[in-house]
This record gives sequence, structure tokens and C-alpha cells, in this order.
Amino acid sequence: MRQLRLLLLVACFLLTGWLSPPAHALLNDDRYDGNIFALYGSNGGMVPPRVSLKQAKEQGIPALLVYYIDDSSDCKRYAATLSSLQVRYGRAVYFIPYSVDSLLPGDERGQYYSGRVPQTLLFDSQGKLVYHSIGNRPITEVENAIRALFQLDPLPPGVIQAKPFNEIQTGFFTPAKTQP
Repeated sequence: MRQLRLLLLVACFLLTGWLSPPAHALLNDDRYDGNIFALYGSNGGMVPPRVSLKQAKEQGIPALLVYYIDDSSDCKRYAATLSSLQVRYGRAVYFIPYSVDSLLPGDERGQYYSGRVPQTLLFDSQGKLVYHSIGNRPITEVENAIRALFQLDPLPPGVIQAKPFNEIQTGFFTPAKTQP
């Protein structure tokens, strides 16, 4: 009877995962850890996108289209940039992230995809492509492209800095100006 209890206890430990290794999400590897916007950008609301690029063009609203994959270290790092920009410009610009893994042949969502990620395209309110980049771009570069749509002055490079919250999430801040 005692051996049966011990066997049941060991089985419970094994079945509940107490003896299994912990899951690790890492920012700088090309492993799939889950949705990058929820995990690395602290913004699970970005996916699925609220509108398509076609709908944004029909409504006359600027759109930032991003092609990404969840298992790319470049895309993982870029998720924080996109999430931060959406906080500031999400009411004036549609943010449309498309997972390359979900694109099918002939899918209109893939018409601008060039084969590399992250790929960022900014369309103005008339649907004209005004900015295109590939790779993990500095936040100030992408933000200045958005600011140009609204005739806002550009930000100087480095005015917005990354600040890691923990091992996998990064936020952005503007350093306080010091008085002499």
C-alpha cells in the first residue's frame, strides 16, 4: 500500500510538470517562444490587426505595415519598437502586423513582402508608400517617418533611448534634460 502511494505521488509530480525543465523565452535567439508582441513588446493587442491595408487605404488613414515572424531575434527586438510607436500614434495610424508564416500564395496581404523580416512599410492617407525599411530599425527613424506624415518636426537621433525592463522586454524613454 505504501509503495502504491509513493508511485501515485511520483506519477502526480511527473504529470503536473514539476520535474520538467522550465520554459525559457530568450530575446536573442531564433526560437519560437510565442507571440512576439505579447511577449517582447508587452502588447498582445497588436495581433490580429484591426484592419487590413486595403481597409486603411479605403478609410484614408495612414498605415504602418510590418511583416514579421515569431521565431526571429530581429523581429523579437523590433516588437518593442512597434509597440512603443503604437502607444503614441495608434489613434492616427493603423498598425498592421502580418506574420509571414500565415501568408498563402496569392494572398493580397503578401503583395509587398520582399522575403526578409522585419520589413516595415508606411503608407500615407492616400495609400502611397512613403517609407520602406528592412531589419530592426532605430525607433527614431521609424517615428520620424510617421511624424513627417503629420508635418511634425523630426526628432534628433538618440533622443529616445531603449530601457530594458527585464531579460525579455524593453521600453523606451526620453532622457530628462539636465540644467547646468
